[in-house]
Amino acid sequence: MNRVDPPGRPNPEALTLTVISPAGEPEEVRVTRSPFRIGRQPDRDLTLKDSRISREHAVILLEDGAYYIEDSGSRHGTYLNGRKVERARLHPHDRIGFGAEDSYEIRVGAEKPKTGPLLERVAQLPGSSEGTGNLHRLSAVLDVARALESAGSVDEVLAAAVDSALALTGAERGFLLLKGPTGELEIRIARNSDGKPLPPDDLRVPRKVIADALRKRSDLFAMSFDSASGSASDPGQTVLALELRSVVCVPLVKIRLGGASETRMLSTAMDTIGALYMDSRKIGSSLAEGNKDLLETLGIEISTVLENARLLDEERKKHHLEQELQIAREIQQGLLPARLPEQGWLVAAGSSESCFQVGGDYFDVVEISPTRWGAVLADVSGKGVSAALLNSLLQGAFFAATASQSSLAESVGRINNYVCERSRHARFATVFCCVIERDGKLEWLNAGHCDGLLARAGGEVEKLTPSSFPIGLFPDAEFPAQAAQLSPGDRLVVYSDGVSEAANFAGERFGDDRLADVVAANRGLPPPELHRKLIEEIGAFTQGAEQNDDLTLLVLGYEG
Repeated sequence: MNRVDPPGRPNPEALTLTVISPAGEPEEVRVTRSPFRIGRQPDRDLTLKDSRISREHAVILLEDGAYYIEDSGSRHGTYLNGRKVERARLHPHDRIGFGAEDSYEIRVGAEKPKTGPLLERVAQLPGSSEGTGNLHRLSAVLDVARALESAGSVDEVLAAAVDSALALTGAERGFLLLKGPTGELEIRIARNSDGKPLPPDDLRVPRKVIADALRKRSDLFAMSFDSASGSASDPGQTVLALELRSVVCVPLVKIRLGGASETRMLSTAMDTIGALYMDSRKIGSSLAEGNKDLLETLGIEISTVLENARLLDEERKKHHLEQELQIAREIQQGLLPARLPEQGWLVAAGSSESCFQVGGDYFDVVEISPTRWGAVLADVSGKGVSAALLNSLLQGAFFAATASQSSLAESVGRINNYVCERSRHARFATVFCCVIERDGKLEWLNAGHCDGLLARAGGEVEKLTPSSFPIGLFPDAEFPAQAAQLSPGDRLVVYSDGVSEAANFAGERFGDDRLADVVAANRGLPPPELHRKLIEEIGAFTQGAEQNDDLTLLVLGYEG
């Protein structure tokens, strides 16, 4: 799920939504625009990654101070509190669904945070009513910790947790140690019982002693000393030398966060990520006495905070990457032809839709001279960013080629050598390009691409099949061009394999033959209408199923 902030009417009274993922994980989203668009497409204000949700599923509108949900012609419909609606006003605690029981659900308003396991256990203990000593203090401090956690200040949350442990046990000092990049324990938090920070070197117990103890056992362990006895070989000898009378260590382990009611703690030695270490110089004190269960649960709480911090960091990196990809998508879309010829002796219509944020398809139609037009459609191997980079390289090369006086075959040959020299990862591209002159002469070249469909005004459909290898495979390869004569009313349809391989939910593909039949049946339409008809037929066939390839389609019409 991702969000963008496209231009729209700002709304100073933003609505809060809680988006519940299919895994049951909630995420708060602010509606700061009207209309606020919801769907599967990456450029929606709220993108829900579920193939059953339509690309443009619904919008939230602000009208006269009230919010409304409005369906956008979705395939499965929009539901409000279990009832299918076309348009309805939103109220607090309303539930918005998308026609599938196990899909996303949106709740109007913020979700009340659930009580954590430590507070639940505190509430269940005898004598844990308000005003009951350390347990009440622990509950209050952890409430503050959760508030800090929601604000994203991880170190303050960890410091509050250490303070809670010190208040619970009566220890004098507490140190939270985490494994660093090399696996050595590093001090993250150091506090005394007065809530004041301590210098890291105040922990004079060798960290190797703590690390060895962690390797030997994964549960809470404590040591109490009433005298300075102990052999030199005993790891506790260091503790005795420092005049410490009681030590307790709470292992911190990797946490696997599940649904709302599932938090699992992994307990193997390899899963230990650190320790909460506390000690006291008071004679006869036992820090773990009577507190074992709560300390273990506190360990889970701290481990959960650390896991949430890790997930938050990953989410921030992912969001940053998505922002960069969105910018790249906008740039790539901006490189597509802004205007195609809509009247005159040549008319064109085209579109390109990426299955990811950025794609490996592109098309262009360029006026070479008042009597000549050039057109190209390319499909780069692979997906995503790497394909988009080669896509941009090809686009620039073809744009430069239109300014030369070379033949089509010579231009493509030079572009092939250029790509072979610079594409170091065996990337290639299939290409269909052509030049159309005002008298109807068509020169075309198919480099490993899908068949071009030349629909004659008289009714037959000719297939312009590949005549060479794709671009970027073999240096010095030859790319022979072929010629044909167009008559007024002829239509040339060029497409990427994302069109013929477009699949529905049953896995059936649209196919080249079906595409040729649609072109033949609608060859008399003007190019923009023929293009629209083809897109509608593909959409009706796929029924909103998520596609695995870019879909690019270009229709050229010779009017004579």
